[in-house]
Amino acid sequence: MRNKLLTILLAFLPLCVVAQTYTVYSIVGTVKYQNGKSMLQLTPRKAVTTQTKVQIEPESAVTVIDEQHAKMYSFATPGIHTIGQLVESSKSTSKSLSKQYMSYVIKQLFNKESQEMTHPDTYMQATATAYRSSSSDSLLLNQIAALLPANRPETIEQLLCDTNVPLTTDFDVRFDLIDCATGSVLDGQIAPNTSCYLRVSNRTAEVLYMNLLDIDRQGNKYLVLPMDAASTCAHLLVPPMCTVSFKAEPFIFGEEPMEETLILMAVKDPVDFSIVMNPIRKGSGGTIPVGLNRKFYQVK
Repeated sequence: MRNKLLTILLAFLPLCVVAQTYTVYSIVGTVKYQNGKSMLQLTPRKAVTTQTKVQIEPESAVTVIDEQHAKMYSFATPGIHTIGQLVESSKSTSKSLSKQYMSYVIKQLFNKESQEMTHPDTYMQATATAYRSSSSDSLLLNQIAALLPANRPETIEQLLCDTNVPLTTDFDVRFDLIDCATGSVLDGQIAPNTSCYLRVSNRTAEVLYMNLLDIDRQGNKYLVLPMDAASTCAHLLVPPMCTVSFKAEPFIFGEEPMEETLILMAVKDPVDFSIVMNPIRKGSGGTIPVGLNRKFYQVK
């Protein structure tokens, strides 16, 4: 009887492996999945299995969630692979999530607000939660201020835009602006009305969430990548040790001559990046590690 029972269990075991499912959490760039003989665009919230074949384009990435085991996996290896192959090769860099946080992530992923994107031109504070609170957002401002020279009379924004002020960082992150028309990297001088997109490199072993702040000579600010209303930042996730391009979010420089300072910001957990649209000041309380990378451009 025991032998028969064991045989039955072993017979069902492959089916259990095949039935392992994942939920697509984030897509950056272009990722497709095989549906019959066709390759279709992969999108967040879609369910995939270990046998699902995906095609990851260069400078693209996909992150999936294993709800059953409370794990998050990020993939950025170009080519065609099964989800199972990608999971197996990414086990050492997977991110473990608590069951409570997993429930929160899944809830927010299917929240309508997580699908509503805006480019804030004024400060927009999202509803605080137990996992992404307004206090966590303020820690971002505290650390940006802490990474600049202390005891200076200028504002934080003025220090960020000063080419003579050194800028330190907690994470090794880099960025380039890529000309949409030519595909080339833009240097310090940019022609008026140039359309471009952001390419970022995460050179750490951490999953990081990134955004780019633009400050012009008059102190006006622009958050280059949009924020979702729920501030999940899922669309801003950059896997470890990879380079991705945000081609779906191009932006254009203006016609007038202008000096622009662009600062890449990177954090380990989601924050409401739109808090930087307020004056950046060092407040009371602690800090969080922040990766910064800065470049200066002239429109002329």
